[in-house]
Amino acid sequence: MENAPHFTAYPLFRLTLWMATGIFLFNTLTVDWLTWEPVALTFGATVLILFCLYRGSGYNRRFLFGVVGGVAFALLGGTRVLMEHERVYFTWDGKKQLYCGVIETVPEVRGKTLQAEVRLSSVRSVEDTLPPRMLHHSILLYWVSDSLAAPLCCGDSVCFYGQVSRPSFKEAGFDYAVYLERKGISGTAVAFSGHWKRLPGNRRLTLRQHAAVMQRKISEVYRSWGLRGEELAVVSALTVGDKRELTPGLKATYNAAGASHVLALSGLHVGILAGMLMGLFYPFTRFRSGRQIVSFAVVALLWAFAFIAGLSPSVVRAVTMFSLYVLASLLTEGHFSGMPSLVFAAFLMLLYQPFYLFDVSFQLSFVAVASILCFYPLISAYCPFQHSGLRYVWNILALSFVAQLGTLPFVLYYFGTFPSYFLLANLFVSPLAVCILGSALASFLLAPVPLVGKWAVCVLQFSAEALNTSMAWVKGLSGSQLTSLHVSGFQALLLCVELLMVYAYGLYHKRYCLIGMLLLADIFILSLFF
Repeated sequence: MENAPHFTAYPLFRLTLWMATGIFLFNTLTVDWLTWEPVALTFGATVLILFCLYRGSGYNRRFLFGVVGGVAFALLGGTRVLMEHERVYFTWDGKKQLYCGVIETVPEVRGKTLQAEVRLSSVRSVEDTLPPRMLHHSILLYWVSDSLAAPLCCGDSVCFYGQVSRPSFKEAGFDYAVYLERKGISGTAVAFSGHWKRLPGNRRLTLRQHAAVMQRKISEVYRSWGLRGEELAVVSALTVGDKRELTPGLKATYNAAGASHVLALSGLHVGILAGMLMGLFYPFTRFRSGRQIVSFAVVALLWAFAFIAGLSPSVVRAVTMFSLYVLASLLTEGHFSGMPSLVFAAFLMLLYQPFYLFDVSFQLSFVAVASILCFYPLISAYCPFQHSGLRYVWNILALSFVAQLGTLPFVLYYFGTFPSYFLLANLFVSPLAVCILGSALASFLLAPVPLVGKWAVCVLQFSAEALNTSMAWVKGLSGSQLTSLHVSGFQALLLCVELLMVYAYGLYHKRYCLIGMLLLADIFILSLFF
């Protein structure tokens, strides 16, 4: 199958695997005495050895060259994860003290308190006459509203009296402190009413903070259009990634239907929006250099979309991948596949933030896209229908199936559930998601036109209501969600290798691939009884 990617042929794929391995090993085997400096020096020495091998043998010793190069990238991953750990980890003294810092995120309601990330700048004891000690760590601050104090907003300077500590919550293998550390948060604190105060001064917002504020403003625009309840929740989540309005019941409905991915901005939404923009600007491709201009215009608009979506990691990943794909396609006259851009995006994001490797959404997003790139060409080639409408339905089902197939080991390992009717659900999700994104875009563009803008909002509201109704119907079907399907890490690994063997057999049709598939299936079945 010539359209299916031979991803192992890409050198960057192998090097990214080496770097991910280094991140995993150094994060797992981290000891207190190990710092990033000696690992970085070892990385530099390995690069020097690699250079000498290349100059001395002219790349003739391919195996040795590949092993040394792989070790170098593993050390690079180890260096980055140790640097990040050293930056975030901090041992708090457990005393109540006076802390000052800046609100980094838009405050969110958490029960009877408000919550936001705070970048601490200083700390001192109330009784201490010494100057305050400087800090450079982010914490998660919970505070009780105070009617006598000015409310806190993103970018405000705040001073509070409280105790900062690393959370000690551990349950069923989940370590809350490690979870926060991987998000760059060093500890948590609670400030009661009267124990915090907004400091005077102008707010200085970073680019990410401006994006978070813009995200909330877009949601308020939806509210001003008359969207309420579950319709507002779905539209806000699907278009700008604002999940504040999502209720536990609504999340459970989408999870049971196998459509929870539509509520989390990802490559699906970026792909839909990119297709819309390409279609909108298609007439301009007929002009000289029109293809290049349209491509860059679409990329620019997608980054604008990422900005109003709060620059969430999932959207940034998807837009980065699309941008790399467009750039490489233009440079190579269109002879470019999506796998190199996917791998390069993963490489850049892991290099920037190695803890992304342990983020479930990061894993699911990349695995889903990789599964589509690998398996979709194999399945779509066997479409038995000639009618365009039936081929469209087949392609939707094929995309949904291969994405679910690739993420199956991860879903079973992390959640232990499986939606029985995910194919049926995605027959509704795909066209309605297009309608919601399209009508939302049309509503903003046509808002100055009274009647037309109002009709666009009506279409937006109707599409959201139809999506919620269809997901509730799928959830209500008998046996809509299979539960208690948890697998161990070893079993999940077996399933991943099994999928690789299935892909290899579909690509090469070799006997040893079939034997490997059957052998792995036997091992997996035996593992269920031991």
